[in-house]
Amino acid sequence: MKKLIITASLLGLISCSDEAPKPLLYTVETNKLNVSIPAKGELFAAKATNISAPVTRRGMQNIAWLAPEFIHVKKGDIIARLDGEAMMIQAQEKTNELAITREEITEKNSSLEQQISAIKKDIGMIDQEKDFADKFSIDDIRIQSKLEILDQMQNAAYLGSKQEYLYWKNDSFSASSQGELGLLKMREEQHQSKINQFNQSLALLEIKAPHDGLLTYKTNWRGEKPRPGKAVWPGEKIAQLPDVSNMKAKLFVLENEAIDLAEGQRVSFFLNLDANKVYSGKVDNVAPFPKSVKRGNPQKYFEIIVTLDQQQPELFMPGRKLEAKITVASIENKVLVPLQSVFTKDQQTIVYIYENGDFIETPVTLGQSSLSHVEIIDGLSSGQKISLTNKEHS
Repeated sequence: MKKLIITASLLGLISCSDEAPKPLLYTVETNKLNVSIPAKGELFAAKATNISAPVTRRGMQNIAWLAPEFIHVKKGDIIARLDGEAMMIQAQEKTNELAITREEITEKNSSLEQQISAIKKDIGMIDQEKDFADKFSIDDIRIQSKLEILDQMQNAAYLGSKQEYLYWKNDSFSASSQGELGLLKMREEQHQSKINQFNQSLALLEIKAPHDGLLTYKTNWRGEKPRPGKAVWPGEKIAQLPDVSNMKAKLFVLENEAIDLAEGQRVSFFLNLDANKVYSGKVDNVAPFPKSVKRGNPQKYFEIIVTLDQQQPELFMPGRKLEAKITVASIENKVLVPLQSVFTKDQQTIVYIYENGDFIETPVTLGQSSLSHVEIIDGLSSGQKISLTNKEHS
């Protein structure tokens, strides 16, 4: 028997005489039958901007801090920080190594300048001595002896050789010095490159809002929202900036109650925070297959998407829970009786019709039912009176 919520007007109970015990009776009437299915769910935004954890090679990272949910954020506001303590330590180590390398470069430059300056000073002195020797050497044997001339020539040759050696030393030292400096500068560039990578990665640890909006956090497949200390995968969606001007409802209907659901059916619902205010909408989509909605719970539900008749951005927030009724049928002229007036005897469904002071056991054919009423397809007519208690034991 289908369990449905049926809206029907209850008719008055009729009592017998004041002297005799009053039998509990119900007067049968024909009423309009509204067949509806209960559902629970929550509001969600039809459009939303997803915010994900940064995609890096570091694998899962822990959340260090989160902004409060349901606050309005501005573009560029930090909504989450990932734990980067280990990365910050590595970045500081590389910064220290860079400072040491730069100090070595400074010391090396200073030492090279001093040594090159000394070589150039020696070259300058040798150049002067060589120029002087060349300018004032006398090879006229009439003025100097042959031995003196030979001494002058040897001195000039020595100075020339020394001059050539100093020039070679200067060129060779400059080349080797540039090589050493080149290695130090290469090391400096490597440290700086690594530091830049760390800074870029550290910048990614701050997750920022891409535009203005209301901040909400997404639930994972376990139904859990992100929280400080929780690990997230690279690229995992952790938050949304929903468009609260276009909200919808997501409902879940038990598999064994999802009878005759279809698009276009009317829906009435109330938010759990205020059960006195009823809103309306219509079914926009019915999932083709049921599914589990909670880990460890084998019960399956059909997911229903509902378009709302009205929007209230200040009240309709993503994630707000609600309860609803989906009207799957509205039928006129149906005979309804309370469930407590229907009994089973010898595998037959019966009622006790009250006539002329007696109760007549009468088989009936049942139709749809709810927790309180059932439709009588055959066996009863409007105006008849039936017992609300089992007369077999009376």
